[in-house]
Amino acid sequence: MSTGGAGSQVHGLDEVDRRLIHALQINPRARWAAIAPVVGVDSVTAARRWERLSRDGLAWVSGQPGPELRGPSAILEVQTHPGATLDIGQALAADREAFTVDLTAGGREMLVLVTAESLNALTSYIMNRMRGLEGVRSTKTHLLSSPFTDAGQWRLRSLTADEVASIERAVADDRRERLRIDPQLEHELLQILGQDGRATVAAMSRTLEVSQRRVRETMAALTSRGRLVTRLDMAKAHSGWPVHAWYFLRVPATIVERVGSALARLKEIRLGVSTVGPYNLVLSVWMKTLADVQRLEVAIEERLPGVTIADRSVVLQTLKKEGRHLDQQGNATGVFTHLPTLFPHATPRND
Repeated sequence: MSTGGAGSQVHGLDEVDRRLIHALQINPRARWAAIAPVVGVDSVTAARRWERLSRDGLAWVSGQPGPELRGPSAILEVQTHPGATLDIGQALAADREAFTVDLTAGGREMLVLVTAESLNALTSYIMNRMRGLEGVRSTKTHLLSSPFTDAGQWRLRSLTADEVASIERAVADDRRERLRIDPQLEHELLQILGQDGRATVAAMSRTLEVSQRRVRETMAALTSRGRLVTRLDMAKAHSGWPVHAWYFLRVPATIVERVGSALARLKEIRLGVSTVGPYNLVLSVWMKTLADVQRLEVAIEERLPGVTIADRSVVLQTLKKEGRHLDQQGNATGVFTHLPTLFPHATPRND
């Protein structure tokens, strides 16, 4: 992946790249033979193009702990003293608890998504970590309650509806509900897949010294039980939606669910989540231009009576996204920090 060096040359995306990325957003671990005909290339070309996209950090696939493995999370607003923002952001990006770090313009200099194994651990991290960082003026914490959409559902929209349906039909529905999951194997698979979500079953089998069948069945069980989520992310600058903004909404409690469902249908929204704090809905949005920041705000308030957008911030730079460290251009580097899970200590497996 990209190392962010000043002398490195990264080419943009052509239409075939975009079609390939869209296909992998639908089925991140699809075999090239399954998606290449839909994309319009042969399997060798699809693999070669993905190798370039991944190497340059323009797109990447990660296998992340799913909802059943993630502990409590929060959005942390951080206000800093002048000149301290980048240093603080880089320090936080090194923490496994801080899985996304955005430097922003607006009412705060930084937005950090944090998670931990328990509410006590989350509280301890937020309180103690912030206290130990020189240059922090103040913080505000919004506990996440329930998401109604996340970035894994966002699509590039380069394929037709029929092509999307074709890719969706190729998604395997391999449910292994009764399989006993070995906690150590689960931990080891998450370590590998976090770094490379398209690691082959054969390669993982060799690395872990277990059978390919066991790797395949364990991954199917983890996915069906919500313990593993595989998703594709891409560099925002090459997506066609280069402007990233956060919105903080106040919504009457009686209509939060309805509003959340309505907002989830907006094509710009990448993350929408209910929160416990001064705002009860928070949105992360990608847009085409800065002017769209205000246009979307007006559209939301006009279409959804009772909703008030209390604040907003535009992202200037993302240092880290879902554990993946990014360079100044927003391309993925080779650095990845594994997220905490509810079960951090695995029992050694017996093979």
